[in-house]
Amino acid sequence: MERLLSRESDKRVNTTGGFYVDTFGGVDAIVKSPILYDAYFLDSTDPVCDSYGIAKAVRDKGILSPVVYCISTIDYRQSGPELPGSIYMDKPIKVAELSAVLDEIIRNKKENYIPTIELRNQYETFYIKPEDILYFTGGGYTVDVHMTDGSIRQATCFIDSLWRDLYSFPMFQYISPNTIVNATYVAGLGPLSVMMRDSTKHSVKAKYFGILKKKIARYQ
Repeated sequence: MERLLSRESDKRVNTTGGFYVDTFGGVDAIVKSPILYDAYFLDSTDPVCDSYGIAKAVRDKGILSPVVYCISTIDYRQSGPELPGSIYMDKPIKVAELSAVLDEIIRNKKENYIPTIELRNQYETFYIKPEDILYFTGGGYTVDVHMTDGSIRQATCFIDSLWRDLYSFPMFQYISPNTIVNATYVAGLGPLSVMMRDSTKHSVKAKYFGILKKKIARYQ
């Protein structure tokens, strides 16, 4: 597969651009600290963790990239509930079919790209859609990620560093040295304070209050 993808990359240098291709021989290398690739081509028949198991682990990390199952002895069409973004290719892989699949992946990325925020802690790297986050709170080198479903995930970083990384997601606003909120989910404003949709109240520094009000007007 690596050879076929490299050939496709060479053919596309002057059109869609070449590909960066990584190859992994073990499951742990993929799922512990996954990289946000444009697509995953999976070809594992390991009984401990086959391609379907790897795909589920990738999705559990919040990665939405297409997953291409390269099918030989196991028909992954029958493995379980189909995961979003699943594509199936029977081996031996035909060059024309691979080219068509790559065209589809490139087209879908252009038309349906969903941005995510990359976060990590000492155990894993994971990705979250901005609309799934209510706010961030933290102190020291740990940040709690408060989710819209009521759950909390932990990331290892300084909140000031996280704020710089959120530049591409303008719905977020830094309001104090330990809080960043998603303006989309602000339920109300008080005197230098904000109420979020989970009924939590947070102080807002005066210099950020006007900026937050503008973002609330824009994103609600």
